Amino acid sequence: MHIDYDGPEDGVPLVLLHGGIGTGRYHWSKQVKGLAAAGFRLHMPDLPGHGHTPVGEGTYSRQMLVDAVRTHLQSLDRTPIVAGFSMGGHTALALAEDHPELFAGLVVVGVSVRDHDGLRRWRTNFDPDVLEERYELWAKQLSKLHAPLGGPDAWREVCIRDSGGLKVDVDLGKLGRLDVPTLLIRGDGDTTVDPAHFAELRDIWPHAEEFVVPGGGHDVQLTRSKVVAPGLLDFLGRAAAA
Repeated sequence: MHIDYDGPEDGVPLVLLHGGIGTGRYHWSKQVKGLAAAGFRLHMPDLPGHGHTPVGEGTYSRQMLVDAVRTHLQSLDRTPIVAGFSMGGHTALALAEDHPELFAGLVVVGVSVRDHDGLRRWRTNFDPDVLEERYELWAKQLSKLHAPLGGPDAWREVCIRDSGGLKVDVDLGKLGRLDVPTLLIRGDGDTTVDPAHFAELRDIWPHAEEFVVPGGGHDVQLTRSKVVAPGLLDFLGRAAAA
């Protein structure tokens, strides 16, 4: 699995997981400078089937992503804080079900605990023909991001895979065993998120903090980066010191 790094090598490890049709550095690009300056050692993997990391053997699934992330976390000398956006957040939650010991802290952005209509509607944006017609500049950016997988049209296959949707359901009972600093982030206008799901996560994690980003859509760490950054840095600073 290809991983981009930033920040001091001796910093607190912070693993940043990207969302659907993205890459590690792309989906966290607006937070990298501030997080690195705060002393965190950033690990930004391209999850299997994205960016510089091919799918490899086996069927593309959430479990494939979970296994790749688990292998990386287990290789570290220090237990990291993990932050995941959307698909990356779902990957982190699934991993935390069975391996809570791999987390020193958790941040999730724009996640669900089971499939729902808003999430299914969001995935329709990933149809490559629709995306290219409606968002030409975004399509060109995706072409560059995923060209290492097989050239300028490789992004189309990435979109087709992710538009099919990966499993998001989690076992809340098992997740309740995770007892580390936790931050739940969502945009107040994010239709891919059901606020009731965040309430369920707060029920199993009484210690969890929730950050509702005003004027925020789905990828608030990008589109509302200046609003998100102070809250994210404040939480991570406290989590690192815990």
